[in-house]
Amino acid sequence: MRKDRKDGPQDAQLREKTSDFFGYAEDFFYVAVAGALGIIGVLYLGYTIYDFVTHIADGADISILVIDLLGSLLLVFIFTEIIHTIRAVIDEKILVAEPFLIVGIVAAIRRMVVLNAEAQDLLGKPTFTDAMLELGVLAGMVLLLGLTVFLLRRTTASEPVGEHEPD
Repeated sequence: MRKDRKDGPQDAQLREKTSDFFGYAEDFFYVAVAGALGIIGVLYLGYTIYDFVTHIADGADISILVIDLLGSLLLVFIFTEIIHTIRAVIDEKILVAEPFLIVGIVAAIRRMVVLNAEAQDLLGKPTFTDAMLELGVLAGMVLLLGLTVFLLRRTTASEPVGEHEPD
């Protein structure tokens, strides 16, 4: 690019139109991803309820079914939180870290629930130690992510605050 060349009104107009085009493309992809997550979430929620009800009718162990149901519902909640984040990004044109931290916390808790359910079967086996180590790491991760959310909410200038986020 030549340094002695001045940008004219046509160049500024072209830059503005290009920026608008990519803004619309970005919004399209956000909506497409949110729509796909919404469809997947609804289908998975329906499958989860169907699976729970049919296994209860078959006389399966209710405690295992409830743990599986909880894990599946937490996954649907993760989908919902990501959709909320996408909606906030589209509305406000800002991307904040807190919703992703919340998703991380929920994902870690979901894995902890599954590990706790599997721990009874692993008792006395060599993989039990690995499972307990993973449980400890996940608990530490939940605490650190929770502390990060707490600090983000207490810091006044850490990142932009969207209208969709609590004060």
